[in-house]
Amino acid sequence: MLINRQQWPMIRAVLFMSAAAVALYIWDGAGRPHGPRGGSPLGVTFGVGALAIMIFCAALSLKRRAPHWRIGRAQAWLRGHVWLGLFAVLLVALHSAFHRGGAMTTALWILLGLVTLSGLFGVLLQQFIPRLLLHAVPGETLAQQLDRQFINLRKLAEQVVAEAAGTIDPTETGATTMLVKQVAAAAYASKIEGAAQTALGPEAMRRFYHDYLVPFFRGAPGATLASRRRSDSLFAALRTMTPPEQAAHVDELEAICERRRQLIRQRRLMRVLFSWLIVHVPLSWGLLAASAIHAVVALRFGSAL
Repeated sequence: MLINRQQWPMIRAVLFMSAAAVALYIWDGAGRPHGPRGGSPLGVTFGVGALAIMIFCAALSLKRRAPHWRIGRAQAWLRGHVWLGLFAVLLVALHSAFHRGGAMTTALWILLGLVTLSGLFGVLLQQFIPRLLLHAVPGETLAQQLDRQFINLRKLAEQVVAEAAGTIDPTETGATTMLVKQVAAAAYASKIEGAAQTALGPEAMRRFYHDYLVPFFRGAPGATLASRRRSDSLFAALRTMTPPEQAAHVDELEAICERRRQLIRQRRLMRVLFSWLIVHVPLSWGLLAASAIHAVVALRFGSAL
């Protein structure tokens, strides 16, 4: 959810309700000798309101698991989740009269603080990650399709190499392999001189596939093609080792590698969001459960809490 002008109606509504709640709190406390209390009718109202908002916020995760529910727009739910969630923090503070209370209420305060901080961190992430995806991953795909995309890119690279070299299986020629690696190393060190006239043809394409593309597609740690800079050098070397008529195949392989690097960046960013949800969602449900228990115990035993 991006913080933009569309948020202002909800922000204004929450600010108005917050001001009204604070005014009622001050008015109610002025008429009581011991000041505001959570067990007063107004204090209970604040507590019930906070619990109702927590239930609404929890319902967002249920709605996401049931997208066929046609109950309002997803963006409206998300705006309510964020801004009403912050309003609930104020209601809890007013309900407790800004007192820490006993062990249970202290635990509730800690849970509420963790949920609020993790929620604000999630909002912060959502301000940057979509922009990062837009610039770093122009061809962003659905998260559920990432694994299939990786498989399709590997198969496409195999087809390109097979079309250019006849087969993807290299010949067992140690001298050829050594020459390919020497030229590639020279390209990486920017010392290509006579290598520009070298044309190893199909064998160079096959060796390049097995020495560099296969580890990259398997996600091997430290794969050379995972770096854009080193990838540019290696593909420059490959162009010197293949005839001009294979330039289009080399360009296609380079585009496939760039596409895979983009999808890897997308997966990393998506994992950041997923890691945040792993923290925020269980904490939120824990807070809701503890708040419900607190409400039952408070209503049953009253001031004993």
